[in-house]
Parts: sequence; structure tokens; C-alpha cells
Amino acid sequence: MHAKLNLLLFLCSINLLSASRFQNIPKLPKNPTKKEVRTVLDTLESRIYKEFYSNNYIKVLEYGDAGLDLANSIDDAKTNLSFSRFIGSAFIKMRDTVRAKEMMESSLLKAKMMKDPIAIGKTTSDMGNLYYEFGDKTKAISYYIKALKLLKGKAGQGQIFILHHNLSEIYLDSGDLINGEIHVKKQNVLIDSVSEVPMFLSAYQISLGKYHLLKNDFDKALDYIKQSIEISEELNYVDNIINGYETYLEILVKRKDFEAVYDVRQKLDIYKDEKIQVEKAAAIQGAIAKMNVEQYKQELKAQELESQLNEQRAYRNKIGLYMGIVASFILSIFLLLIMRSSKKRKDLVLSLQERNVQFLNAKKKAEELSKVKTNFLSAITHELRTPLYGIIGISSLLQEDESLKKHKEDITSLKFSADYLLAMVNDLLFLNRLEEFKEQKLEQKVFRPRVLIENIINSLEFMRKKHNNNFNISISPSVPHLLRGDYVKLSQIVINLASNACKFTEEGTITIALTAQNIDKNMVSVHFLVADDGLGISKDKQAIIFDEFTQDRKNKVFAGTGLGLSIVKRLIDMHNTTINLRSWENIGSEFQFSIDYLIATKEEELETVEELDRIADKSTDGSHILVVDDNKINRLVTQKILERNNYVCSIVANGKEALEIVKEEVFDLILMDVNMPVMDGFEATAAIRKFNTDIPIIALTANDPSQMGKDIQKIGFSDVIIKPYENNYFLDVVKNNFRATAKV
Repeated sequence: MHAKLNLLLFLCSINLLSASRFQNIPKLPKNPTKKEVRTVLDTLESRIYKEFYSNNYIKVLEYGDAGLDLANSIDDAKTNLSFSRFIGSAFIKMRDTVRAKEMMESSLLKAKMMKDPIAIGKTTSDMGNLYYEFGDKTKAISYYIKALKLLKGKAGQGQIFILHHNLSEIYLDSGDLINGEIHVKKQNVLIDSVSEVPMFLSAYQISLGKYHLLKNDFDKALDYIKQSIEISEELNYVDNIINGYETYLEILVKRKDFEAVYDVRQKLDIYKDEKIQVEKAAAIQGAIAKMNVEQYKQELKAQELESQLNEQRAYRNKIGLYMGIVASFILSIFLLLIMRSSKKRKDLVLSLQERNVQFLNAKKKAEELSKVKTNFLSAITHELRTPLYGIIGISSLLQEDESLKKHKEDITSLKFSADYLLAMVNDLLFLNRLEEFKEQKLEQKVFRPRVLIENIINSLEFMRKKHNNNFNISISPSVPHLLRGDYVKLSQIVINLASNACKFTEEGTITIALTAQNIDKNMVSVHFLVADDGLGISKDKQAIIFDEFTQDRKNKVFAGTGLGLSIVKRLIDMHNTTINLRSWENIGSEFQFSIDYLIATKEEELETVEELDRIADKSTDGSHILVVDDNKINRLVTQKILERNNYVCSIVANGKEALEIVKEEVFDLILMDVNMPVMDGFEATAAIRKFNTDIPIIALTANDPSQMGKDIQKIGFSDVIIKPYENNYFLDVVKNNFRATAKV
């Protein structure tokens, strides 16, 4: 009985809507003046604004259609565009993807025809909203950035604030802290000018919360999220409340506060249910609106055709009845789906509570296994690096020996083989620590792109000569001389691509080209091209060539691990960009990618290299250096390198011996191995620092510093050198530490 009564009430409401849907549209006399039409348009604009933010999208469409016709009648393009934007936004809220896109694209076209930068900027922002709402974040970012450029210095602060907020939401939700931080700071600059609007303040606090969450500052993140939720609940701003509680949950999970998770999830479910009800209503309104558009136009015609009034009313009543039946059917389906969804949700909550315990246990076990794997590979790489240090060090010394000139080619081949083996060890270590790298943010250091490319080419000289290739380097003058970014990871990308090109090219040309795109005051997008005219990659392998341990097996004469391009792809992903491959068999290959960098100033460069430019007031020649290492070959290599460069050396085999000799003799610098028997380098350094805080102590280790599990600076180390190393780099670090301690 109750169900039938509700159905009848709904049908009655549909009929009443059909009968009264035009009562609020102001009437115009026959042959109205332009001023009379303008007055009605102003009234409709006021009403459509109110109805849109009251979620009454049926009225928005009614007033919008009427407004479009009236604006066209007096050739008012600006007002026509205003109504088009509201109609498109209503379709977005009603989840009508097709009509929303059609209306937004039509609005953008109208704005371009008007040649009004502000109108073009606002409609471009609307296109961003459209793609953001329906999940295409890449296109949304593109439109928002275009809108910012168009509206800069022209639109109000509120419009600019909203664009920066939307961009920060997309970047922060995607885990892109660098770009997210840029737009959070932009909001910070604007917040004082828009703070009188509580909705803007709540949105800004959401951005701050997500920003500090990515920085793992959970206390700050939680404080901002709570403030945002409080403001949004006062405004009944449901979308922002849901956004806040979802972020709240993420913070609690990262803090492992699983008891609080359940309470917050219950609050979140309440607001999500409320949103479902609103969306259900919007969907019903959308269905009604679709069926009433034609009827509305016919009723407008009825004002001009009085003689057909009775026939038109009868027709409308018939259509209204059909609409009511169809709408009732749609509503019934929605109600059944909601009831089914509610039951599933309750069952899911119970299931999740049971699985949560299983998940935590499985997660703990997986973390333990991952730790064992990581420790094992770290230990293996250390054991491999230690003998490699001896091989590379001795081969470097032999290269400098004038009496061995006739064996120079053999010695160079020996060193190249050792370097190649070291590169494979480093590649394996990189893949082993991939998940850890994903959590790290990119470095932001000043570098010269031209010098970086030159150093890369020099490092590949032996491979170039081996395959009789030539390098063609092209760097556009528009590429800034100083950039700020992670040049170490960029070097890894280019070295892997260039060495791969050398390997698969014989008597050919390797091209490395840099061009600048999208330059503005502070940012530049640098486009990189690495190409060769070698064997190319077969079509069936191009789709999987970036996978781990994947090679083109048709070229069986070329050895390798198949890790190079996989590492390139992971490093490219860390920069939040993509790499494109084009290749033709027996013609060559092209790899292209673009990375955004900050443009550095000359002052920043001087600040970065200030210590290197200082001149010490004493010569480093003849300085007394203590070498502490338990490996006899390593001691010999280090001693010979230092003595060939006019240093005086003493050597000991462990930390205990180092501690005793430092108490008895005066040294200018200590090179301290980390892993040693009797007393390791950490213990020895900590003990020396108790009575000598001035002497530079450099950690000399085959371990990755981030895997040592200790803060080497807090222990007392002045610097660290990873074995094996290039001799010039080793000597530079030694000299720089003399400079850092000398009085200037």
C-alpha cells in the first residue's frame, strides 16, 4: 500500500512539474523591445545561478534554454555564452557525459569567436572541469594550465585560486609532490584575497593536508584535514567533506591507527550515502530533462499559435503521463540498486574486518621476505664491489704507468670489462631497491646540461671507439645554461640510452639532441632525443623492450642483462613523464622524452659551487693521510693513488689500530673503511671524534650509503666515497675536504 502511494505521489509531482514548469519564466509582450528582453535575461541569469547551486538542474536547463533563445534574439553573444556554460555544468553534475562535452565544446567555440581572452579562459577552465569530473586527469591538467595563462592578470583572484587548487588536487592525488607543491604555494599567495569565502579556505586546507601527507608529516596533515572538514560540515559542502574524510582515512592507515579507521569510515559512509541520494536525484532530473526538452520548445511555440492551444495541451498531458511512467520505472530500478548496494556494503564491512587481520599478517610476512631479499642482494653487491675496487683501481694505476704503453690497449680492455661488470651490479641493486626509490623525491640541484652531456660522451669514449661510431651532439641555444633538477637520474637515463645505441651500432652515428619547449619565466620543458642508425628493434619486441631482462634475441651477438631500458623506463616514470620509441629494422632507433626543469640563476650556481671555488691557504701536497682498510689489495691501491699525487700515507688494518695511531701521530685526513673486523669504521670514527673533532674523516665503502642504516654525518664522517670509484673523483673529494677544513 505504501509503495503504491509513493508511486502515485511521484506521478502527481511529475504532472505538476509539467503543468507549472514555465510559471517562473517571465512573460514578454508581443514584439518586445531590446530593453525588455535584456530585463528578462537579467532575471533568468539570477535565477539560474541560484538553482544551480541548489542542485536543481531541471530548472537550470529550463532557464538555460529560455535564456539562449532570448540572447540569440538580440545578438547578445556574451549572455548566450553564460547560459551555455551553466547548461554544460548542469549536464556534468547529472553525469550526462555526451551532452556535457557537446555543450562545453560549443561554449569554447563561442568564446573563441568572440575573441575575448577572459571568456576563452573561463570556457577552457570548464573543459578542464569536464575531463577532471570524468577521470581524464592528463587532459584536465592541460586545459587548466591553458586557462591560467589566458586569465593571468585578467580574471579575479577567485578564478585563479580555483585553477591552482584543481591542479594541486590532481598532482597530489597522483603522488606528484613537486608539481603539487608549486600549486599549493600559489594558493597560499592568493588565500588572503579570497579568504572571505569559506569554501575557498576549506579547499586550501585540503590541499595543505594532502601536501603534508605526501611529505609524511602526518600530524600537520591531520590538523589541516580536520579544519577543512569542520568548515565543510558547516557549509554542508558534501564533496569536500568526502574528500576530507578519504584523506583522513589515508593518514590513519599510514600511521597504522587502525582503531580510528573504523570510526572515520562510518562517518565517510554516511556522507557518501548522502551524495548517492543527491546523484540519484540528479539522474532522475536528467531523465526528466531529456524527455521535456522537446515539450518545452513546443510550449514556446504555443504562445505564437493560440489556435492550437487545446491540441498542444492534450499532447503535453499525454507525453507527461508517458514521462511519469518512464521516470517511475527508472526510479524503481534505482531504488532496487540502492537496496542491493546497501546490503552488499554491510556484508563487505564484515568481510573487510575479517580480512583486515589477514591482510596485516600477510603484509608483515611480505615485508620480512622483502627485507631478507634486499639484505641478501645488498650483501652480494658489497662482496662483488670489494674485489672490483681492486681490479678497477689497479687497472687505473697501470693505465698511468708510462713503462706499460705497449699493453695500454689490454689494460684499457681490462678496465672496461671491470666497469661493465660494476654497471651490471649497480643495475641489479637499482631494481632491488625500486620500491624504495619510488618513495624518494627527485633531487633539486643546479647543473649545466651542456657539461652533463659532454661528460656522458667522454665516459662512452671507449665503447665509441670499439664500435667505430661517431657522436652527433645538438643542443638548441634556447636550452637554458643552468637548470635545477635531478641531474644524476638524468645522467642514468641518457647513459643507458646512449650506451645501448653504441652497442647495437657499427660504424654509424649516435645522435643526442636537446631542445627547449614551453619556456616560461621559471620553468622549461627540455625535449631529449637519442637516435642511432644501427640494427633497430624488431616490431614484435618494441612493445615489451622496456620490461626487465628483455632483449631482442634476433641480435644474438650482443650480450647484456636486458636491464638498461627497464631502468630507463622506471627513471622516466619517477619524472612523471613518458618515453616514446620509434625503430625500424636495419635502419635505426629513436628514443624521445621530455622533462620539466626549473630554470636556475647564476646566483644559485655560485651558491652551489661556492666551496669548490674557495682557495685554501695551505698546499695539500705532502699531507699525511691515514688509510684504514682490512683488505690488503684495497690498501695497496689507495696508497699508490695517494703517493702518486704527492701525499704521505700510513696504513692500518682495522679501526682499533687506527684509534691507537691517531692518538700518537698527527694526520691531515683519514680514509676509513666501514666494514672491518675487531672494530668497524663507525665505532672507530665515533671514538676519534671524542678527542679530535677537526680532522676530516672520509668513509671509504663498497656499501650504498642509504643501506648503511646509520646517519654517517651524525657519527662523525665528513664525507663518503663509494668503491669502486674513478681516480679523479676520489682525488677531488680528498682535496675538497682539505679545503673545507682549511682557514681561508
